[in-house]
Amino acid sequence: MSTSSSTRRSETSITPGSVQEQDASRAPIMLGESSMLIIALVRIFVGYLWFQQLSWKLPPTFGGLHTFVVREVGGAFIPGYGAIVQNVLLPNFGLLGTFTFMAELLISISLMFGLFSRFGAILATVMALQLYVGLSNTEWYWTYGMLVLLAVVLLPLPTGRRLGVDQWLAPRLQAMTANSRSRVTRLLSWLV
Repeated sequence: MSTSSSTRRSETSITPGSVQEQDASRAPIMLGESSMLIIALVRIFVGYLWFQQLSWKLPPTFGGLHTFVVREVGGAFIPGYGAIVQNVLLPNFGLLGTFTFMAELLISISLMFGLFSRFGAILATVMALQLYVGLSNTEWYWTYGMLVLLAVVLLPLPTGRRLGVDQWLAPRLQAMTANSRSRVTRLLSWLV
């Protein structure tokens, strides 16, 4: 009798549009170890892309960065952005160059080593959006669009927990979060 009742349960199908189907479609998607390793390799590659771009904008002169910032004056597709670049950023180019170099260095370190990888993905998204807004009308718009999308893909996933320092940091920060009500520790725990 128990075999016939189990047979009936396995024969039951989920009807399209039913509550069972809706519940099944809302179930969390779990990534396997091989999927997380592939995503970690993507993270490392994106970090290397940012690191590679540091070579032509080294301090103190920031090399070719000035040329690209000047292009943003006429190439931005958001009205008024070119005026901000021309009247605020270009007169303070030394500060802009320092900020740009440091931000891209932080992105590359964070993503290549998986150290606070979500922070690196947030910063990469912001920097890539700025490049897209400023330069997409002057050259390869799809390149900047892909940079934005690559960074956005890394945001929700704890990519540094595979092949990264976050793998070591995460359990320690989660233990600190469990024993503390501090918002800072909760934020740090999320960023790994």
